Amino acid sequence: MLPFAIGRPHIGALIAVWTALLAPNDYVYGFATTIHFNFLAVLITLVIWVLSKEPVRIPMNRTVVILLIFGVLGSFSALFEIGPEGAAAAEWSKFAKIIFFALVVSALFNSRARIEALMYAIFLSVGFHGVEEGLKFISSGGEHQVWGPENSMLFDNNHFALATLCTLPLVFYLYRQASHRLLRITLIGSACILFFTVVGTFSRGGLLGLLAIAVWSFIHSPRKGTYLALAIPMAVLLISFAPDRWTNRMDTISNAGQDDSFMVRVTAWKISTLIATDNPILGGGFHAVQDFAVWTKYRLTRFHELDFIPSDEPDPLAPHAAHSIYFQVLGDMGFVGLALFGALGLTAWRNTVVVAKKVKGKADLEWAGQFAQYAQYSLIAYFVSGAALSMAYFEFMYILFVVIASLRHIVEQELAKPVPAPSSQN
Repeated sequence: MLPFAIGRPHIGALIAVWTALLAPNDYVYGFATTIHFNFLAVLITLVIWVLSKEPVRIPMNRTVVILLIFGVLGSFSALFEIGPEGAAAAEWSKFAKIIFFALVVSALFNSRARIEALMYAIFLSVGFHGVEEGLKFISSGGEHQVWGPENSMLFDNNHFALATLCTLPLVFYLYRQASHRLLRITLIGSACILFFTVVGTFSRGGLLGLLAIAVWSFIHSPRKGTYLALAIPMAVLLISFAPDRWTNRMDTISNAGQDDSFMVRVTAWKISTLIATDNPILGGGFHAVQDFAVWTKYRLTRFHELDFIPSDEPDPLAPHAAHSIYFQVLGDMGFVGLALFGALGLTAWRNTVVVAKKVKGKADLEWAGQFAQYAQYSLIAYFVSGAALSMAYFEFMYILFVVIASLRHIVEQELAKPVPAPSSQN
């Protein structure tokens, strides 16, 4: 695939996104399992970009500025970590790569064709895994539990549920833009399977994200009766298809206070909060809450200060992950980092709203309004399901943040073009 990127660095970036989210090392054998496909794709893309006629220029919009500040803050947080020296280095390296590549995407994906190509790269990576696992879930009669690709951050069933939920709206967008009949059938069929995939993860966060998307979609549906006529049978089918152990697990949502898994999360949230109160500007450094020395310090000295919030006592033998995108950033980068993280999400949301308003009634820009609409569903899925998952540095979302900013720039450029005067006939 790489020869097609010569002179066209955006194709190299597509390959980089695809390899990052697909984790192709799980599908190859022998020496190929040791090849760093994503690193090579990024490296070759940068070389091609410098040698091509494509301008090497990062657009300085609001999203990019916040992203840059967020990246700098994360670097200082890692430098002044409160855990053992060098403990945050590996996580900082992943974080820096995500920020850097998001900036590359912001520069290269500046047209409708490129944005849609990027959505197909995501569909052919996260969507591929989702369809594959969803078919296993269906063919097993609901007995197979869905997991993500091994050797990636998506292996955890909860993480994979969130990634699938974020991808699902974009598949619907591609379906609405596609004109080829076979492609449309493939996309809508995949979208239906992805619903079963989310159920098959047995993830309670995934279910909450799915419900949030459904409610938001219903609120904004112009044909609510038709929506209910389709949604209710689909929900009944999904629930009836799911095995009893899925139903039993979902029932624990209503009794979160008695659920051990949830109360462990609350314990980690409290320690993350204490870390941030001691280090409000820089936080404790990446994964500080998961460092045994840091965990033990706050367990023994300050945990009692938040006793007014019910939770289990911290595990004396092992620390736990933050289990929340919000508390993860709070512990890692303090209150300033959390504010910047929230600003990224709010700016992305505002951009979708602005695009939707600007293109209303513009037939030639209808695609942009549809993309903004479906991107909102992805944002909702991330910020709802992510409330109980450690996925604050999920590269998919940072790519989406900058693509939404690019979408707004494209729309504003198109609307700023002078309208050609009607030709007069003598």
